[in-house]
Amino acid sequence: MGEIPAPDAAVGAVVIRNDWSLISAGTERATVSTGARSLLGKARQRPEQVAQVIDSVKRSGLADTYRTVQDRLDRPVQLGYSCAGTVLRTGEGVDDIRPGMRVAAGGARYASHAEIVAVPRNLVVPVPEGVDTQWAAFATVGAIALQGIHQAEAVPGSRIAVIGLGLVGQITLQLLRAYGYDGLGVDPDPAMVELAGAAGLAAFARTGKGLVSRHWGGAGADAVLITAATSSSDPIEFAGELSRDRATVVVVGDVNVAPPRSSYYHKELSIRYARSYGPGRYDSRFEEGGHPYPEGYVPWTERRNLSEVLRLVATGAVDFGQLKPRIFPVEDAADAYEALNPSSGGRSVALLLRYPGTAQLPTQPPAPAVTRTWRAPRGVVRVAAIGAGNFATKTLFPKLTRESGVSFSWVAGGRGLSAAHQGRRWGFRTVAESVDTALASGDADCVMVLSRHDSHGDYAARVMRGGSALYCEKPLGLTETELEDVADAWLVSGAPAMAGFNRRFAPSMRDLRAALPSGVPLQIVYRVFAGRLPSEHWYFDPRQGGRLLGEVCHFIDAAGFLTPGRPVWVRAVGVDAKDPAVAQSVTLHVVYDDGSNASIVYGGLTPPGAPKEFLEVATDGMAARIEDFRSLTVWKGGRASTSKYRGGPKGHAEEMLSLIRLVRNEPLGEEAAAAVDFASALGSSLVACRAARSLTEDRIVEASPSTPALARALGCLPPLARTSAAVPRPGGGADGSSSTPAAI
Repeated sequence: MGEIPAPDAAVGAVVIRNDWSLISAGTERATVSTGARSLLGKARQRPEQVAQVIDSVKRSGLADTYRTVQDRLDRPVQLGYSCAGTVLRTGEGVDDIRPGMRVAAGGARYASHAEIVAVPRNLVVPVPEGVDTQWAAFATVGAIALQGIHQAEAVPGSRIAVIGLGLVGQITLQLLRAYGYDGLGVDPDPAMVELAGAAGLAAFARTGKGLVSRHWGGAGADAVLITAATSSSDPIEFAGELSRDRATVVVVGDVNVAPPRSSYYHKELSIRYARSYGPGRYDSRFEEGGHPYPEGYVPWTERRNLSEVLRLVATGAVDFGQLKPRIFPVEDAADAYEALNPSSGGRSVALLLRYPGTAQLPTQPPAPAVTRTWRAPRGVVRVAAIGAGNFATKTLFPKLTRESGVSFSWVAGGRGLSAAHQGRRWGFRTVAESVDTALASGDADCVMVLSRHDSHGDYAARVMRGGSALYCEKPLGLTETELEDVADAWLVSGAPAMAGFNRRFAPSMRDLRAALPSGVPLQIVYRVFAGRLPSEHWYFDPRQGGRLLGEVCHFIDAAGFLTPGRPVWVRAVGVDAKDPAVAQSVTLHVVYDDGSNASIVYGGLTPPGAPKEFLEVATDGMAARIEDFRSLTVWKGGRASTSKYRGGPKGHAEEMLSLIRLVRNEPLGEEAAAAVDFASALGSSLVACRAARSLTEDRIVEASPSTPALARALGCLPPLARTSAAVPRPGGGADGSSSTPAAI
């Protein structure tokens, strides 16, 4: 147990003060057991994750992968996934849940064992009148059982066997009875059979063959639900024995699925899986984004399953009191987890944590009435962070700790537990109650925005208006509206600001830029083999903008950093999709007002092991190539020279050093001053947004700003006005007279 900040009411979230939370004996015993294993033991238990580590070694190298694995193993895990209590606050977009309502909630990482939790609205349902929140806390596990029944697709009155009478199995039998099925439970533990029998449910101890003959007169089961948890394939084999011809076997628990041909082939049995609470589980668009499924096609979502379980409790058809749960005050949570271990005292299928119900959210500070004026710090630079995820802790924080005269002030954001853990790990003085209270405190000279992409624009503008210097990881914003707000805040506040375009600071990029002749047009080809991301990756949450806005912006910026001119237009073509939110592979062409042009080929479907980045530049009398930042080769005057860079540094160390010097208002030097330029970072971000529009609309899009603050920040003149060179315009000749888009 530990103290962590109460969560914020994020968009689409419901903040709940828990009355009760349920410890699922099987699931949480397994989690605790895995956490106690050695590294080798964890690897043996999770072979699929070992394969992911091997792929990471191929992509990122052994040392980088080792640091990532160690960091993830070191992170604490927030246990629990089923709770009930009272709503304290709701986030924007929540219109069917109100403060003061009693609700039940589900979801690992959300409905956890804590006094106050924040849960996405699609995982929260109202508790009916007359139902105590003590029993509403069982709703999530009840939804797991109900989803198993849905997957069986058996009509009422069917014969259904349940193998495994732990918590999910006991609830499954109660649900079967409520719906009029002929249910039969089987478990090797006589105590579990006795518990089911005491509730009036049909259950037998696993004593060998003949169970079906005794109960159903020799008829086989129409469906078998496996709710056991074991590495053995025995439950699958036993299900085959219990089933009639062409029956359905539904795997609800965690078992080894190795069906014997003798029963499954000869009976033509079907095996189906039940995915946790129901449709919507593991779909971030449904769970976190709040996007509904059409009821005509997906009537039983995980949210409706939760509601249905509570309806059955309200009617008395299901009685969780018959499970005889053990109750522990939350202060004695350690004793509750100790009770999960097998003992002579018997096995408990359910344990409840009871909360005092007195916790309150911190008072939200009022929004600042005026923008604070930036003042350079004297002495130690106080650095704060919004977000402390894997990239921040693996890459940025270690670089900052090497700089003298830097202290970590506060950390905020995330789900609380991660911020608290990383705050202690990196020596932040304070783990802030919320981002709002942290920004209102004024206790930071520089604030680093390291959160998810959809929050960057809002936080970046608020940081600068609050009088602090800004470091914002890319992207600076996902829309031009967000970029306009960031530009306005920068202009009004006068605060120093940097974007996380680290490739500007890479030693190989610095040397290439110094070698290029001044003021001449460039031809740039930037090829990236980024590798495929799984469809469930958070990049593909529609709120996060996708890979083009979130990662391709790096390469747009690097090309623009080398090019003397300003972008005139951009064309983007998708290989696999036209939607920027889901596209993995895109090709971009950017044309600049000095005649320069850049082609960016971003391969997001490539296999692991391929070299990632390859940058080539050609101009009058010179050519150059950077290969994965490990080498720079320059061809000039008939001769080639190659520089090597140990470890392929991408500029993160130099970037953090420049950030501290910028905040201190120290001299930076010509190259570093160019690299920290915030106006050009805004320009790169604008080109990325226009590229996303080009991809969606399948056309060339002009790259100059159309909003006042961005135009002032970029110092923009109308396209072509800065040069007398004839620049190709979309659709035809140098004068742009044709309205027909040119083919690229």
